Amino acid sequence: MIPQNEHLAFPANPIHLASILTGKTVRYKNSKNRSSITEDGVRTFKIVDVEDVFTSNNSGTKCVTVSVKDIDDAGSLKYRTLHVGGIQSVA
Repeated sequence: MIPQNEHLAFPANPIHLASILTGKTVRYKNSKNRSSITEDGVRTFKIVDVEDVFTSNNSGTKCVTVSVKDIDDAGSLKYRTLHVGGIQSVA
């Protein structure tokens, strides 16, 4: 487990990154500080599958496209694009 608030150093290799995240529960801080589900913008997702790892053309940040069970929304299955830098903890 990688605890919250500890610096997270994810591997540069997309395959290794996908392997680390698949099947894990992550706490994610929305960069826009908005969420229709939580007031503080911090979300909890169980990553089912990593579909893509890429660098955003707009921001230059590393992102992952994932299918998740949204723990904050009764475990509903959703697709999300997450900035890797917004991942606060992995368990």
